[in-house]
Amino acid sequence: MDKKVKQNLLLVVLGVGLFAALMNFHAVLLFFEKGLGIILPIVVGGILALFINVPMMGIEKRLRKLLQKRKKQPSDKCYRGVSFLLTFVGIALVLTLVFTLLIPELVSSVKGLYKLVEARLPQWITYLESLDPEAAWIEEMLSDLNLEKIMQSVGFGANLFLEGVVSTVSSAASVVITAAFGLIISIYLVLEKEQVCGHVRKVVCAYLKPSWAEYLIHVSRTFSRSFANFLSGQCAEAVILGVLMFLAFTIFRLPYGSLVGVLTAVCAIIPYVGAFISGVVSVILALMISPALAVRCLIVYLVVQFVENQFIYPRVVGGSVGLPPLYTLIAAMIGGELFGIIGIIFFIPIMAVVIELVKEDAGKRLSRKGKPAI
Repeated sequence: MDKKVKQNLLLVVLGVGLFAALMNFHAVLLFFEKGLGIILPIVVGGILALFINVPMMGIEKRLRKLLQKRKKQPSDKCYRGVSFLLTFVGIALVLTLVFTLLIPELVSSVKGLYKLVEARLPQWITYLESLDPEAAWIEEMLSDLNLEKIMQSVGFGANLFLEGVVSTVSSAASVVITAAFGLIISIYLVLEKEQVCGHVRKVVCAYLKPSWAEYLIHVSRTFSRSFANFLSGQCAEAVILGVLMFLAFTIFRLPYGSLVGVLTAVCAIIPYVGAFISGVVSVILALMISPALAVRCLIVYLVVQFVENQFIYPRVVGGSVGLPPLYTLIAAMIGGELFGIIGIIFFIPIMAVVIELVKEDAGKRLSRKGKPAI
């Protein structure tokens, strides 16, 4: 068959397929939604593997340095397994530390609030009794009530509530199952990443042009390196912010300084947004003691957060991925607007990859024109 005939036939098939998809748009959306639900655990596992791989590789490098003088070196699988185990132990220790600090403080705050209400309750009752309210309007309102309509409304509300509970339970179960499968997939990915990467490389080289395959592999390696640098910088920035919060709360004599410092460091893994989660918790804890203390806590927290976001974060994280502070802020803003927290996390390394690829392409074009690279 002639090449031009093949191209025309392919265009006709694509046109017919596009028309059929538009005519059955709802069915196409349902198909893609079902497909996304099938591959969602794989996507979650890949994202978890990206996060787990960074500290795991750092631990593995340090283990190799510590044991490099030994005559009998452990196998690569041994290094990989020990570093993987140490990574999960470290994550478990951090979460244990956070909950160990958070739960007792919340319990003591609730107990204090209960004692406050118990102490003030007689005063509130005395105040209400002193108002001597008229009961006539209450009797008139009760006489106009339709008990049958009220019972129907209650039954309808109960049905809606039960449907909401069932939907919430099923959604929670689906999330738990997806997370469990994603965690299992991520474990296999990080433990057998060389084998998986080798399979992907073979497929890419087999089905794509050599230039396209080489470029795609180069982009993947660049993104992996940028994401590792980004996550390392993000962890360093989280520690810096946690220390700043602890010092600020200590200087201004605010409660729960150690708790807020640790909670801020953990939540600050999410760029620009995570630290505000710990801010809400710290303000609520301070509010249980005194409203004035909560206002002072909010002011101190916002000031420290503003200084960190504007001056420290872009330089620490932006410097780790090779981005100027302005580009770091722009990447976080665009990613947050488009995809929320996930967008904020991934758009900074993506922006670093795009800028690096543009610089490489611009350098090649300038060299072909006989001009020096900028």
